[in-house]
This record gives sequence, C-alpha cells and structure tokens, in this order.
Amino acid sequence: MKNCALLLFLISTLFYAQNPSEQIRINQVGYLEKGEKIFVVSDLPDKIFELLDESKKVVFKRNLEEKGVWDKSGEKVTLGNFSTYSKPGKYTIKVGNHVSYAFEIGNDIYRGVKNAALKSYYLQRISMPIEEQYAGIFKREKGHDDIGLLFHSSANKSGSLDTPGGWYDAGDYGKYMINAGIATGIMLSLAENYPDAFPDNSLNIPESGNNIPDILDELKYEIDWMLTMQDEDGGAFVKVTTLNFCGMVMPSEAPKDRLVIGKSTAAALHLAAIGAMASRIYTPYLPEYANKCLLAAEKAWEWANKNPTKYYAQNPEDVKTGPYNDTDLNEEFFWANSELYATTKKGIYYNKIKSKLSHFTLRLEENWRNYNDNIGYYSLVNKKSPLPENDKKVIENRLVFVADSLASVQKSIPYQIPIDHFVWGSNSDVLDAAIIFAQAYELTKRPKYLKAVNECSDYVLGKNATGYSFVTGFGSKQAMRIHHRPSVADGIDAPYPGFLVGGPNFHMQDKGSLAASGFSYASELPAKSYIDEIPSFASNEICINWNAPLVYVSGFLDHYNDQNQSP
Repeated sequence: MKNCALLLFLISTLFYAQNPSEQIRINQVGYLEKGEKIFVVSDLPDKIFELLDESKKVVFKRNLEEKGVWDKSGEKVTLGNFSTYSKPGKYTIKVGNHVSYAFEIGNDIYRGVKNAALKSYYLQRISMPIEEQYAGIFKREKGHDDIGLLFHSSANKSGSLDTPGGWYDAGDYGKYMINAGIATGIMLSLAENYPDAFPDNSLNIPESGNNIPDILDELKYEIDWMLTMQDEDGGAFVKVTTLNFCGMVMPSEAPKDRLVIGKSTAAALHLAAIGAMASRIYTPYLPEYANKCLLAAEKAWEWANKNPTKYYAQNPEDVKTGPYNDTDLNEEFFWANSELYATTKKGIYYNKIKSKLSHFTLRLEENWRNYNDNIGYYSLVNKKSPLPENDKKVIENRLVFVADSLASVQKSIPYQIPIDHFVWGSNSDVLDAAIIFAQAYELTKRPKYLKAVNECSDYVLGKNATGYSFVTGFGSKQAMRIHHRPSVADGIDAPYPGFLVGGPNFHMQDKGSLAASGFSYASELPAKSYIDEIPSFASNEICINWNAPLVYVSGFLDHYNDQNQSP
C-alpha cells in the first residue's frame, strides 16, 4: 500500500511538473530579491500555497487572500504573497495539485527584458541591413532606402524628398511622425532621469563603443529621420507610407512606391518637443547636433503657432495606412512649450504653460494622442528643470495625487493593475501608469510607488487573466504569433524578441477578419479579449509607442535594483 501511494505521488509530481497550471498567474520572468512577490490564482478552491525550490522542496507556505470575482475576467481570484522570501534561485508555486510555470528570484531579472526591449528598435531600423553580428538569427537585408520619395498631393508640394532612416512603426512598414514623437519622448525622458540605465556597449548595436550611451545612439537614429521630415518653412510632414498596407513580406520585398504625406500642426509640435529634449540631453555628447535639434525645434514651433489648426484629422481619400489623427492639440502645444522652456529658459514658452501647471489630468489611453503633456510635466518637475520651485511644487502635488488615485484603482482590482478599461494597446496603458508611479517615487521616495511599478511589470510578464507573457522572448507562455511582418515572413519560429504586444482589447476591431481566417477570441470578457494569432492586429500587434514604456519601466526597475533599493 505504501509503495502504491509513493508511486502515485511520483507520477503526480512528474505530471504536474510537465504540465504547468494555467490557473496560477505569475511574473514568468521572476521577482527581485527585495521586491514585492505577488501572484494570482484563478478559480481554485484551495486556501494555501507552497513555494517550491528546484528540488521540489517546500521553502515557504502561506494562506491565499480571497479577492472575490472580477467582473472583467469572470474569475474568482485569490492572491498569494511571498515577498518576505528573498533567496535567489529557481522556483515554482504549488496550489493543491496545480503547479505554476518556473520563475526566478534574483537581482538582475529585468536586465534582459530592458535590453531586449530597447534592442527591438535596432531590429526595426530602416535603410540599413540588420547584421548578424548585432542581431544573430534575426539578421535581414536592408528594406527601404526612402531616397527621392515623391510628395502625395496632400503635401501641396511637387518634387521629392530624401527621408532615410528611422524605425518601422509597428507590424507594418510605415514611418509616422506622431508615433515617433511619443515613443522617442518617453525614452528620452528615461535617458534624462537615469543616464546610466543603458550605458555605452550595453546593447551591441553598430554605434556601441563610441562613448555615447547606447540608448542615445538608438534614439538618434529615429531623431535623425524626424529631422528629414521638416519642410523649409518649419512645418513637418506627417508620414511616409504606401497608399495601402502590404502583405506579410520582408522589408526588402515590400513595395517601394512610398509617398511623403501631408503636413500637420501635430507633427510640427512633436518635432518641436523632441528637438528641444534632444538639444539638452545630447549637449554633453554632441553639442553641434544638439544645436541643430534646437534650431529645428524652434522653427517647428513657430510654424505650429502660425498654423494652429492644421489637424490632419483623417487620411486623404486614397491613403489607407495608419492616420494617427487628432483634433485636440492642447497636449501637444503644452508638451512643445514645456520642453522648449526646460531647454532654453525663455519666458515666451513659460508664459504659455504657467496657467496649466496646477489643473491637469494625466491620461493613459492611446498614448500617441493623450500622453504628450505627461512627458512635458515630467520634464518640468525634473531636478534640472529651470521651473521656479513654487511651480515645481504645484506639479509635484498634482502628480502625487494622480499616482495615489491610480494606486487606489490598483488596490481595488484583483490583478493589482491601475486600469480596468481594456482598449487597443491596453498593455501600454498599464505601463504608462507605471511611469506615473515612477515619477511619484522620484518625488517622494515612498516605497509604495516602487511596489506599484513592480506590479504593473508583473502584469505584462504573465500575471494577467490570459496567462500570457506579453513580451516576446520572455516567459514560459509568451506571445509567439505576433502581427509583425518580419516575424511572420523571416521563416523563424520565434518572433523578434523584446516586443510588447497590444494585449486585451474588448473592442476587438479585428473580430470579423479573424473569423474569415478561421480564428476567434477565446473570450469576450474584457480582460481576456486577446488572441495570440497573426491576424489579430487589434490585440497582438507590436508598436514603437507601446514598447517605449516597457523600456522605461524595465529600465527603472533595473536601475533601482542596482541601487540596492527595494521595490
């Protein structure tokens, strides 16, 4: 009888070790030694969890905390917390007969994520081959030269433009000024706040070894392209695309009949903001380049103020690529004025922002449209900002208030995230909120904000209602069939690493096209409205503006771990 029981135990142990449970949702990469360590259990009746080391020995045991049924996922949720356990190693969680995916406890768990997240931009570079010595198996031929591109009729201009370089925007091959601005701005903010987050030689990109931080090298590749999109009068063209999206082919095989489309106030303001940020951040390394960026920024700002309502609210009739349209440019004007003031200290810019320093709301959804002024406030409250201290204090108080409001939402949601509205790019919304927590931490040094950042990161790495790690290349159950043309067409099973996919999207705008391809969402519940399939552009595409907060948050967490501070 004893032998039979032992045999059953061994069989059970082997079975569960090989078949991790989908009902235990963890950060599949792992947890920092001194950090918060929380996981979610879905629809299991058990009251206790065990932490198992590599030898399957129980090293920690505690009760689960009941959180009730979450209407966004339809699940009865319990939480497990083993934050007091800090020994480095590889572990699993066991709840009843269910065992989680393996994960690590360690001091450098975010280093790989942050490096891959930023390195993904190198893999998206245009107008140059992606070489094996930098990209390994993801090497590819040069895509688009973007030399001598004709102007679309919307530009009201004849002739052509040389506009090489930059990054492909998303799963498609367009280049968009609006999205370039928000993505670059978020990462320039990281580079300004944490200049050591990506030191020289940290990424293995062509510019590594030039005594400039690798993050600034990578961002310069995009900023250089943005500068080419400025017209002689200071305005900025909106985008470079073909008239329609192409099929799932490699960049070198994609159509080359690309056009330079339109001009808009928003594009000019994004160039003004980025040029101003670049001017002050690149000055210690490339002073002549920094001056060039400032001149472009001021020229773009002047054009925007003379043309404040050139909204470019929709695509021209014959253009079907991403519009990135906006008709409310208050955020863009504030951002440009804030960055130009932070760089130049000129009263003309201060006078345009002073009335907006105390009453503001930091919005999250569609960060290309709504997150611009957030970056402006971050720059104004920075320690290096010339803003008067009384004005800084007003912004500090408001930022902390917003962070506390988001923290209250986070506590009320069983999955411990600060949003419960899942739209296109919801994963980015979670991480954009994490940046607000990071800002609040810098202002107050209160550990609760570090913990809040940590939980947001847990979510995108597996502690969510789908059970997926939403970052390619990381986690046991990671997004694999992403909507990204090179990852589909290159013949390699794994997608490009370091990309954050859009995530749950209850609007499911691709529901019809998925059905035509033989796919359907597993659930229409908002927190589960995700499918890891190539046709799902609404939940499984990647985009440079979504990856930027992943770079920021993983860089922030790795920085504070290096400083031996506990999240």
